[in-house]
Amino acid sequence: MLMYAARLTSIAAQVMTVVFSLLAPLAVLAEQPLLERDVLPILTKNCMGCHGGIRQQGGLDLRTLPAMLAGGDSGPAIEPSHADKSELWKRIASDEMPEGDDREKLTAEHKAIIKAWIDAGLPTASERQQNVDPLLPADKQHQPQEVADAIDQHIDRFLAAAELKPVPHSDDVEFLRRIYLDLTGRVPTAGQAAEFLHNNDTDKRAKLIDSLLATPAFGNQFGRTWCDWVCPPELPSTGNAGDQPHQQARDFGKWLGAKFAADEPWDKITRDILTVQGEIKDNPQVIFFALVGQDAKTTADGSARAAASLFMGVQLQCARCHDDPYRDWSQQEHWALSAFFGRSEGDFKKIEVGKGPSAKPGEIAIPGSAFKNVGVTVPAAFLRGEKFETKDSDDLRGPFVDWLTAKDNPYFARSFANRLWFYLFSRGIVNPIDDLRELNPPSHPGLIKLLAGEFAASGYDVKHLFRCVCNSRAYQRTSWIEPGTDEQLRGAVTTAFGRMPLRVMTADMLYDSLRLAYGDPNLDLRTTVKHATVGMSAAVADPYLEFQRRFGTNEEDATDFTHGVAQMLTMINHPRLLAGSNALDAGYFPDFLRFPPVDPRRNEDLFPAVKARFVRFTVEQADGQPCLDELEVYAPGSDTNLALASSGAEASASSLLPNYDIYQIPHLNDGKHGNAHSWISNEVGGGWAQIKLAASAEVNRVVWGRDREGKYKDRLAQQYRIEVSLDGKVWTRGSDSSRRSVGQPDNKPDPSKIVLTPAKHALAIEWLYLNTLSRRPTELETAEAMNYVEQMSDSRAALNGVLWMLINRSEYVLVR
Repeated sequence: MLMYAARLTSIAAQVMTVVFSLLAPLAVLAEQPLLERDVLPILTKNCMGCHGGIRQQGGLDLRTLPAMLAGGDSGPAIEPSHADKSELWKRIASDEMPEGDDREKLTAEHKAIIKAWIDAGLPTASERQQNVDPLLPADKQHQPQEVADAIDQHIDRFLAAAELKPVPHSDDVEFLRRIYLDLTGRVPTAGQAAEFLHNNDTDKRAKLIDSLLATPAFGNQFGRTWCDWVCPPELPSTGNAGDQPHQQARDFGKWLGAKFAADEPWDKITRDILTVQGEIKDNPQVIFFALVGQDAKTTADGSARAAASLFMGVQLQCARCHDDPYRDWSQQEHWALSAFFGRSEGDFKKIEVGKGPSAKPGEIAIPGSAFKNVGVTVPAAFLRGEKFETKDSDDLRGPFVDWLTAKDNPYFARSFANRLWFYLFSRGIVNPIDDLRELNPPSHPGLIKLLAGEFAASGYDVKHLFRCVCNSRAYQRTSWIEPGTDEQLRGAVTTAFGRMPLRVMTADMLYDSLRLAYGDPNLDLRTTVKHATVGMSAAVADPYLEFQRRFGTNEEDATDFTHGVAQMLTMINHPRLLAGSNALDAGYFPDFLRFPPVDPRRNEDLFPAVKARFVRFTVEQADGQPCLDELEVYAPGSDTNLALASSGAEASASSLLPNYDIYQIPHLNDGKHGNAHSWISNEVGGGWAQIKLAASAEVNRVVWGRDREGKYKDRLAQQYRIEVSLDGKVWTRGSDSSRRSVGQPDNKPDPSKIVLTPAKHALAIEWLYLNTLSRRPTELETAEAMNYVEQMSDSRAALNGVLWMLINRSEYVLVR
């Protein structure tokens, strides 16, 4: 028993070190030591092997503050504000504790922390956080933006108190890729990316969030995520393995996905899972109880532990055999909760509770596999609640769910809100996400209170909570941070939610994104036994499972993807990924990448936002001497024309049409429309006009035309380019006429008759970038790719080489 306790102490010390290190940002909020952050890690590592849940030598339990105050056989262990009168401090100071000559004694630093904590009156983080203001009342539902603003207030206050500076807002490319991966499980298509990047609506992000939440893809992504949280699949290592319970688990994920897509509230979904009856073929959620049981068989305590972890955020596993050594959960509480799952009726198989006296309805006998109290009968009771009195029903799952999903339940809404936050930010407000208790306080107490209150007030509306969080500035911050930033500072800003973390796609995300990139709904990386190399196992029978087997971190957590050596080698060398895209095989690219044909009245050119002082419109081909009726320049999301002379902008040109009072350069930006208020070049078929802005600004849109009144159609620029510059010397191309449509696209081309011209090469490269990295290539990237393609005799093979290069960039597998 002593060896067992010592081993648990060692394991727990490592875990607690990690857990409490996550509270490090709290250190800046208070100079005095706190129980949870500073004292408990010391006691856990050094003292709880003898004074925890397994052993309480001398009757002393050091797991909680009330237990310390109660003390043991020698009386109270501590006297608030008086370390010199506290028995605990006396024994630590004299090195009597930890006992034994072979035990490592506390360091001077650790002793100083404990003494300062006692002298300060035993301050706790949980005590400080009890009266935090959530900023919004919890008795009603609020608009998503109201909640998003409150989220940011909580985080901004924390950052300010910690003297941490948040990173800037993400750009459109970063946000677009992040929101698609988080809400749909894949990158956007090239068309979706182009549409969003061209859109200048100020509320386009909120609209995109709404539209993605309304898709079946959202339900599918969050459904399989929850299925993996229940039990990540253990994938077969050979093709001889059967497909069960993989298919049943996937069916459960699809069932969850349909519920989320249909906007069913979380309390109803929870009830449908925990009270299910009938056959698995009609009720996919039946597999839940087998997945969380033992050896694919349902057990009462397995069901209770899973319900506590997943729906309450509470860890009970260490209280199965005895009182939890480090958390204040007793073996009695573990089995009292298990009693709700001890019996059921209908087609749901009855549960064997183990050896011991025959349990009555509402009771459970502790089985022989437990460490202590074997055979003791325990009545059903709610966690930290009253004993449950059963009447006639053998199935107590319904009453348990009634208690669990009640609005005043202290666990249900907090647990889901914390888990959703973890899903989007890679860490919970409480860590670990299934360890909600007073002695493991949230990093942002007001924030978790706000989210839990809003979730309950909304009727447990899952999509509403996603809307609230995804519309916040916190979620929309960039993951980029200034190069050279101190690693500790970088970590502090990220854990305080002042920066989005860099994440790697899950295997599911990577699979769906590669299917999109390759135009192959059944992307198959299986290797037949005939073609397998020595040492290679035969592939499993399902393309999806084979991908999971190759790209999963390990068999225990197959849906996590680490971009390690094995995965990189598959991405680089697999014949299917080298074969190229099915979309490229047809040599056809959708026409969405082009703007409408040039119009004499008005044209709009959009391009990625860039900081500039100069904007130049160069005519490369026109009928006669080209004419421009007003050249307008806009910033992202703005309708203010920055090019107006009245705003301080200056117009210039390569030449002016002589002998005319009209058609002169001042008309280029005077804000007046019509042929009489336009500029005409003195060069046949060419020339340029330029705007120097009053000050440097982010720009992404240029509007121009031949005659805004629509009376004249001659002198129209048919081929042109738009360039921007910060200093008037180094120019970057923003847009050009190659993106303009000519006629109607051929929707069903004959691949044998299509010639991939250099112009189409550029379009293909742009399409590949949008379809993989969700952005357009830079001018340098375009030039390098074009040079590579044009040096190859087979342009389709060359373009597939560009695709291969893109999917093997680290940028591709990251959720930024």
